[in-house]
Amino acid sequence: MMPRALIVEDEPLLRAELMDQLHVLWPELQIAGQVENGIEAVASIDALKPDIVFLDIQMPGLNGMEVARHIPESCQVVFVTAHSEYALAAFDAGASDYLVKPLTTARLLQTIRRLKSRTTASPPPTVWEQLFEQERAPVYLKWIKASSGNSVRLVMVSEVLYFQSNEKYTRVVTVDGDALIRLPLKSLLEQLDPQLFAQIHRSAIVNLQAIDRIERSEYGARGGGGLEVILKGRTERLTVSEGFAKQFRQM
Repeated sequence: MMPRALIVEDEPLLRAELMDQLHVLWPELQIAGQVENGIEAVASIDALKPDIVFLDIQMPGLNGMEVARHIPESCQVVFVTAHSEYALAAFDAGASDYLVKPLTTARLLQTIRRLKSRTTASPPPTVWEQLFEQERAPVYLKWIKASSGNSVRLVMVSEVLYFQSNEKYTRVVTVDGDALIRLPLKSLLEQLDPQLFAQIHRSAIVNLQAIDRIERSEYGARGGGGLEVILKGRTERLTVSEGFAKQFRQM
């Protein structure tokens, strides 16, 4: 019999993302259920008796550590959280693995191998696993958590028009408004798909799909060669510094 898993995650987008990745990386795994809080998790564990639980830590009702106390030893637990400081406590609680958000394909695949090695009848490597070993395809950010006033927004990266950084924060601009993250622009750029995003200034990264046109600025008309990015449906004009202008010369 193939192993059965329960996913416990209070954020719907993250829950769906984890399910999608598991379907691709471990197609034999049966997702027995998905719940969004600790109280539902305890009830589902008793009812479904899963072999594996992917368990968030900070949730409404009961937190992940409290839920783990209700999980039998025969069930493997993988904590999935944005907070690395809980790792020691998680392994003390008998965790099989500890994943820190945002998830990467390489790290999740490592977890799957660990889970498979602890089952009595591990299936052979999937075609996807074999291809992954050969290609090592990069995995880019799909979402980010950003502060907006006193709240935290979950922003899909594909919806970001541009990122603009100052000394302390990076501004995340979408059609629906602005939010802030503390990630430096250099670190952010390394995690973005270069087919979708390009740096245009030492303090700005733009979504290429959001660009309406590239125009010469007044500075450029005087011989400096300056360019400006005009976005679809927006009034602001983003400066392209000379060091990043080459990529737009043919646009």
